[in-house]
Amino acid sequence: MTNPSHWYEAGTIADLRKKGRLLFRHGPLQLAIFQVDEQIFAIDNRCPHEGYPLVEGKIAAGEKVLTCNWHNWKFDLHSGRCLRGSDNTRVYPTKSESGSIWVEIAPPNKEEIATRLLAGLKQAIAKQEYGRIARTLARLHFNGIDLKRALIHAIENSYDRLEFGTTHAYAATADWLQLYQESPTNLESQIIALAEAIDHIAQDSLRHPSYPYPQTSREFSHAGFLDAVEKEDEEGALSQLRGAFNAGKSFADLEHSLTAAALAHYNDFGHSLIYVYKSRYLIEQLGSCVEQPLSLALGRSLCGATREDLLPEFRKYTHYLDAASKQPPSSQQDVEDVEDLFGLSVNRAMQWVVDKLQSHAPMAVFAALLEVNARNLLCYDMGFQTASDRSVSDNVGWLDFTHAITFANAARMQCSRFPEFWPQALLQLACFHGRNQPYTTAVDEERWQVENSERFFAAASEQIFDHGMARPIYSAHLLKTTIAVREELPTATPSGTRYLLAALNRFLHSPIKTKHTRRVAKQAISLVSRDFHS
Repeated sequence: MTNPSHWYEAGTIADLRKKGRLLFRHGPLQLAIFQVDEQIFAIDNRCPHEGYPLVEGKIAAGEKVLTCNWHNWKFDLHSGRCLRGSDNTRVYPTKSESGSIWVEIAPPNKEEIATRLLAGLKQAIAKQEYGRIARTLARLHFNGIDLKRALIHAIENSYDRLEFGTTHAYAATADWLQLYQESPTNLESQIIALAEAIDHIAQDSLRHPSYPYPQTSREFSHAGFLDAVEKEDEEGALSQLRGAFNAGKSFADLEHSLTAAALAHYNDFGHSLIYVYKSRYLIEQLGSCVEQPLSLALGRSLCGATREDLLPEFRKYTHYLDAASKQPPSSQQDVEDVEDLFGLSVNRAMQWVVDKLQSHAPMAVFAALLEVNARNLLCYDMGFQTASDRSVSDNVGWLDFTHAITFANAARMQCSRFPEFWPQALLQLACFHGRNQPYTTAVDEERWQVENSERFFAAASEQIFDHGMARPIYSAHLLKTTIAVREELPTATPSGTRYLLAALNRFLHSPIKTKHTRRVAKQAISLVSRDFHS
C-alpha cells in the first residue's frame, strides 16, 4: 500500500539515543539520522563528494554541523548546505510520534532540483572543479533532467568572461556535443563529453571578471557590420548584432555577414571561420537561448582577431585574392598535378590557386589543397617541438599543423552555404600549406597507413574519451582534428584519404610537448638582452 503523505517510520527514539545515530534505508536511498539537543535530523547518508557514509561522521557537542571523516567536508544539518567542501546534500523533514521517528521522503520537484544543481554547476565552473562538474552531470541525469541544460548554463555564465570573445573552448564544445549525440545509450561517454566541454569553458573563463557587452542597439547592415569589424570597432559591431536580434533576426540571418568578416583577412590562422561554423552547430543543437551569447562572443573575437595578411610572409594575399575572384566558374572536377603543390612557398601556392581556378571548380582545387595539407600534417618534423635553440618564428608545434585541417573543414562547410567565399578559403588553405611545408620532414608513411577506417575511428574515439591530458587545449585538438578528418573523408581524393587517415594516426600516437620551459627562458633572455647589449 502506498503512503500518500510520504512519511515513513525510520526507527525508534530509544534506538537513536542508544546508538547515537541510525541508518535508514528506503529503496535505493540511505538516510543518516542524528539527534542534537532533542532535535532529530535526517540527511542523505552518502557524502556527495565521494560517497563516504555520513552516518560514520562526527558532530561536535552542541553543534548542528555534520563532518564527513573522509575529507573533512562539513554539512549544515538544517539545510544540507556544504560549509566546507563544495556539493550540497539533501535533508529530510522529521517528526516523532509515540516513541517512533518518522521521515518525510517526498518526490523532489524536478525544476527545483535543476535550479539547485545548476547553481552548484556555476560554482564548479568558477573554480574549475572537474569532479564536481561530472557529479552534477550525473545527478542531472538520474533526476531525469536534460544534460544539455548544463551546457547551455555554462555558455550563459561564461560568454561575458571571455575577454577576447570566442575561444577554442566553444569550438571544442561543438565537437564534444557531437560525440555526446553519438552516444545516446552510453552514459559514461555522455558525461565525459559534456564534462570535458564544460571544463574547457571553465578554464578559459577562470578567475576572469565580467567584460560587459554594450547594451546599445543599432540597425544591422551587412556593410556597416563589416566596416565596424574592419575598424576593430567592437562597440559598433556588437551594437549591430544586438540590433539584429532586437529586430527579430536569427543567427541564420547573420551567418553570411559573420562568414564574410571571418574571411575578410587571413584571420587568426583560420580560427575565425572555425568559430563561425562551430557556433552555428551549437545554436542548431542547443537552441535560440544561446544565439545571442555565442553571437556576441563571436563578434568580439572577430573585432580583435589577428590579421596574418599584414605579416610580410602573407602580405600579397590581397593581390592574389583580387586575381582569384576574377576567375570564371569552371566545372572540371579533378586536379591531376597535385604533386606540383608540394614544396611551394606561400606566394607560389597562392599563384597555383589562381591558375587552377581558371580551369577547375573550387571543390576540385579544395580537394588538392586538403591533400597537401594532410601530407604536411603527416610529415610534421617533431624536432621543432623539442628544440630550445630556435627563433620565436620557429615555435611550430603539432597544434599549428592541425589548424590547416580544421580550417579546411570549416571552409568547406561555410563555402558550401556561401560559394562566393571560395577564393578566400582556397587562398588561405594555400597560405597554410606554404607556411607549414618548411617544417616537414621525411617519415615512414607506410607505418601510419590505416587499413580499416571504421575500426580506426572507434579506437580514436576511445583514446579521446580517456585522453589523460591535463590542459583542455590539447585534448581539444585531438578531438577537433579527428572530427574534421572524419567529416572531410567523403570529399577527399583517394590519395587525400590515405594522407588524412595516416596524418591523424601519427598525430594521435605521437607525444605532444605541452610546456617549453627551456625554450621560453632562452627566448626571453634573447629578446630582453637586445636592449642591453649591442
